[in-house]
Amino acid sequence: MKKIFVFITVLAATIFAGCDRIEGPYLVPSENEQITVTFPDLDVSSVYRKVLIEEYTGHRCLNCPNGHLKLEELHERFGDTLVAIGIHAGALSTPNAAEGYPYDFRTDVGSELAKEFSIDGIPAAIINRYPEPGGWSLVRWLSKINAVDRSKPLAAIQLINEYNAQTGMLKANAQVTLLEPCSNQLRLAFYLIEDGIVKPQLNGTEYIENYVHNHVLRASLNGTYGTLLNTNGYLETGKGYTLAHKINMSGHDWNPANCTVVAILYDRTSSDVLQVEVQKVM
Repeated sequence: MKKIFVFITVLAATIFAGCDRIEGPYLVPSENEQITVTFPDLDVSSVYRKVLIEEYTGHRCLNCPNGHLKLEELHERFGDTLVAIGIHAGALSTPNAAEGYPYDFRTDVGSELAKEFSIDGIPAAIINRYPEPGGWSLVRWLSKINAVDRSKPLAAIQLINEYNAQTGMLKANAQVTLLEPCSNQLRLAFYLIEDGIVKPQLNGTEYIENYVHNHVLRASLNGTYGTLLNTNGYLETGKGYTLAHKINMSGHDWNPANCTVVAILYDRTSSDVLQVEVQKVM
């Protein structure tokens, strides 16, 4: 079993004075697991705010490779301050073996999120889960990312993944620390994404058999909308709150070496993301 220690940073939305809300493929959400790892002391000076972009796409969508290229461009610009999840949902993500698209990228979680945000045309993106019906077209992605106030961190997440290669069991352990007061309900969601999936993709009129799909949503460890952290009142600023969930990766065609856990802390009242962080499975 391998333990991976990482400091995790911070995030948010457009922001606030007493913060702001949202809410869940899942495989079956597990109960909160017992924390058996030790988190290092938090170095607040190392924490910075990150932005979440959820890109809605499909392998039978002729314009979606333009979205993939735009996302690569944004990653070059923002580096690790931008965290992406690729969500295959809608009619153009439906498999069609007769046309050369037999693989199914869809997840229950992705379909549920697409329905919540009324995603119809793709490529489209939701930035920091701001509830924009239909999502933002790719020409708006940069301006919406720039609209997020990243001048100071609102929260920190420390993430430790434990993966057992023999059993295929993955356990994600997180410690959340608010750095700014927030009186609303907060949820923490763990998603699993995968890079380097080689499958067909339509690009304009061209059929690309060995297209590389990245940051693809594979599953949620704790449901579409994650776990409510403050069930007994509000979270105390500066205090660490822990949460862990498991998922069995065996029985799937996922490559653990290419998989990453994405942890999203968001405000249940306003749908704003306070923090997002990532850590490789192995």
